[in-house]
Amino acid sequence: MDFFTYKGHHLVRKNNKVHYGNMSGDYVTVLDIQSTKKVDGAGGKSIDIADKVRVQLLPTDTENLDVSKIKTTNRDSLYEALEVAHNWLSKAN
Repeated sequence: MDFFTYKGHHLVRKNNKVHYGNMSGDYVTVLDIQSTKKVDGAGGKSIDIADKVRVQLLPTDTENLDVSKIKTTNRDSLYEALEVAHNWLSKAN
């Protein structure tokens, strides 16, 4: 199965959650799109874009979950959230 990727990490979206990373790594990030806004797109059609995104860095080993290792932040766009997620994954894995 082929996945979309961003800077070498897998992107999987279901509804308003985007899982970013590889489950075989030590950590994965979850981007939770908390709100969207409509903007004018091409051809006069409006599109929804994320304007509030929560980012979490989570360990893939949930049996020995240490909540002190969970990082969380909020960003104002999906791009900013992906950049934070990428930086966290690069340092954690």
